[in-house]
Amino acid sequence: MKVNENRNFLRTTNNLNFMNRKVLVFGATGKTGIKICEQLNESKISHVAFVRNHPENKTVLQNTELIYGNVLNEADIVNALKANAFTDIVISLGSRDFKNTNIRSAGTKNILEVLNKLSINCKIHVISALGVGESWAQVDWFGKLICKVLIRNTMKDHEAQEKIVINSNFKFHILRPVGLTDGELTGKTLNQTQGFLPSNQISRADVAKYLVDNLRNDKIGFSSICKAN
Repeated sequence: MKVNENRNFLRTTNNLNFMNRKVLVFGATGKTGIKICEQLNESKISHVAFVRNHPENKTVLQNTELIYGNVLNEADIVNALKANAFTDIVISLGSRDFKNTNIRSAGTKNILEVLNKLSINCKIHVISALGVGESWAQVDWFGKLICKVLIRNTMKDHEAQEKIVINSNFKFHILRPVGLTDGELTGKTLNQTQGFLPSNQISRADVAKYLVDNLRNDKIGFSSICKAN
């Protein structure tokens, strides 16, 4: 087989793999979750959003199939996972305030426990935050001050969430973005797992694109990401 023919064969095979993917998105109505669904639509990857039963959600996610439920209710997760043969789970859970909440860790725990009970093997993709785990060493002094004072509860919840995923038997890709913004998609994202990141910002749109691109590439492990210059 010639080189060009070989490349075309690999490209075709990868496209077929994308077509066979089925993604379930938790936290799909959050700002980052919405962008993830938009990128999945753009990439023509089949996906379903697990959302609360609220009229607003139908408007926000017009081009996405919805399954209604509460991530803290195990029975709702069971119903969602039984509805389709999912290959990937995206977890973009969060809270709209900085109060003491365990929605990320408790929700993630429920999801993984149900996957185990149903003997479903999915790859797990998690939106976490820079400063969690060993990435604490990548945060400068001002960022550490913010983590300890302003978003302490959020970081604590992310720490617990990551431990649940890392200690599971599932393949995973954990994204640790710096400060999230509502900026435009640039397609320019830097992944640097050691040392301070050169930027303290990244748009949610770029985080979503990075996640979906690497879902297609089957990346595993951790990604500390920021806006690339």
